[in-house]
Amino acid sequence: MSQAYPSPAAASRPSPLDRLRDLPWLPSALAGGALLAFSYAPNILDLATIWENEPNYSHGFLVPPIAAVILWRRLADRPYEWSPSRASWAAWAMLAAILALRLFVYERSMSWLENATLIPAAGLIAYVLGGRELFARAWPAVLFLVFMLPLPPSINTMVAMPLQRIATIGSCFVLQLTGLWVVPAGNVITLSTPRGPQQLEAALACNGLSMLMTLAATVTATVILIPMPTWKRLVVLASAVPIALVSNIARIVATGWLYYLLEGETAHQRAHDWSGYLMMPLALVLVGAELWLLSWLFDDEQAGAAVRPISPVPAPRRA
Repeated sequence: MSQAYPSPAAASRPSPLDRLRDLPWLPSALAGGALLAFSYAPNILDLATIWENEPNYSHGFLVPPIAAVILWRRLADRPYEWSPSRASWAAWAMLAAILALRLFVYERSMSWLENATLIPAAGLIAYVLGGRELFARAWPAVLFLVFMLPLPPSINTMVAMPLQRIATIGSCFVLQLTGLWVVPAGNVITLSTPRGPQQLEAALACNGLSMLMTLAATVTATVILIPMPTWKRLVVLASAVPIALVSNIARIVATGWLYYLLEGETAHQRAHDWSGYLMMPLALVLVGAELWLLSWLFDDEQAGAAVRPISPVPAPRRA
């Protein structure tokens, strides 16, 4: 009877246990993440309810997995020899202070501040588990968790009203430029159609805050994950606001023209939805075009050489 032997390729293939030994930080990271998730489970459920019911913050469901990808990518790009860290008493004191602050704001029904303590708690747990080495790699992923939080109500109103006004003015200008007769009344646009005047409430219902928050999260993840110079990261981040405004104005203009061409309430509702679905692809195309234009105008290697100090040219040797 012949005995089967494993092939050399199968014998050299690492087992799951060997792979785990190559990632000694993974069990501690999973334990810390599970502990944080268990401790903040009520807050995460509260945030999930906001993400489900508030269109402006529906992107929140994607923030934790994207943050996990950012952490994994930075650990893979900057490997280090992990060893159990003995955190200082100051780190433990800061973590205790964050948890005490959470209890304080919970007793006073300050839900936004209570949810916000999740972010510094996550950063301190990373520091306690892996010391400065792990924290230096984890802080972008921890900071990205900010996009889980909705804006405070006062700031939400402060940001939404100007966005609403800018969207109305910009869309009226473009609609008139493309040949439609429109009259703005506050934040509602009345346009003339073959079937009589129609009120376009897209500017009232969709102020662009959802587009701005989603695009800001997408652009932030892009500049973290894609290698690029610091100046280019800053330019792309700063462009998130105008790109969101342009995308929202394009949505309102498209909705206005569909109101003009289509008839019926159902058709108008579908026009509003279809134009909304195209906002994010348009914004991503604009971001991609911006990156391409910056790379075409400014070569990264030449830009890096331009900011380097000029070294003295050695004098030629005399014969």
